[in-house]
Amino acid sequence: MSRSDRIRPKRKVRRIRKKKAMGFRVWAGKIGRGVLNLALLVSLTVLGFTAYQYLHRTVPVNVGEVRIMGCMNATESELVNLANVDFKASLAHLDLREISSRLTKHPWVEKAKVKRDWSRKALIIEVEERVAQALILLEDLYLVDRHGEIFKKVEPRDQLDLPVLTGVTHREILERDKKSTDLVRQALELLEHLEQRKILTVRGISEIHLSKKNGLTIFTLKEGIPIRLGSGGLTDKIDRLEKVLPDLQQKIREVEFLDLNYPRKVVVKMRDPEKGKPRKS
Repeated sequence: MSRSDRIRPKRKVRRIRKKKAMGFRVWAGKIGRGVLNLALLVSLTVLGFTAYQYLHRTVPVNVGEVRIMGCMNATESELVNLANVDFKASLAHLDLREISSRLTKHPWVEKAKVKRDWSRKALIIEVEERVAQALILLEDLYLVDRHGEIFKKVEPRDQLDLPVLTGVTHREILERDKKSTDLVRQALELLEHLEQRKILTVRGISEIHLSKKNGLTIFTLKEGIPIRLGSGGLTDKIDRLEKVLPDLQQKIREVEFLDLNYPRKVVVKMRDPEKGKPRKS
């Protein structure tokens, strides 16, 4: 056996030992880093808990003020009363979820976010109010939000210029009658769609009548012209309606009603001044 043959196995053994040593060091390094990270996490947790206990027991911070943001229809005094915050209580001890829950009892409040401001010793309340989309006539006038929820009876201070939904009863709404709630939903979708229009707009509508048999009928603010839309395909119907409305402006007082429940056309019935009967055009 030659000298070179005797040396090679020793080199292989050295390489294997070297690789094993390197692998061990890598795993040892990973384990060490893991232990250090765990120790750091435990230390931060203990430190945070200690600080929490210190704030709660050693240095109680009373509520200095309550700041309310985002309210337009609800008044600050109403929300402060609902929040029912004890100014002698520790700011840290306040139940923020409970305060938020109390605030949502106000008819205008859809969401309320409550947080602490330690630097100012203040309780911060951020309110998101409901968006009134229409009025609805039941036994009285009520407000309807964009989700179709009837959330408030109209009061004299509610200065809102909105179309009125008619044709459904309070009982149908309370019992969640499917056809009635679907009609309300269609009417709100129509109003949302008309916000993007330039010829027939939300401001040009005074009433939307809801009928389980005939669908939607809108009444214009000027002259009170009935426009029969029926159910479904409202976008296409409004498109057709806006093509004829400009031509009718000069003789709008002679219009009896408009009907869009016909494919690809608009039926306009004009008043007959001589016979007192409407005539179709």
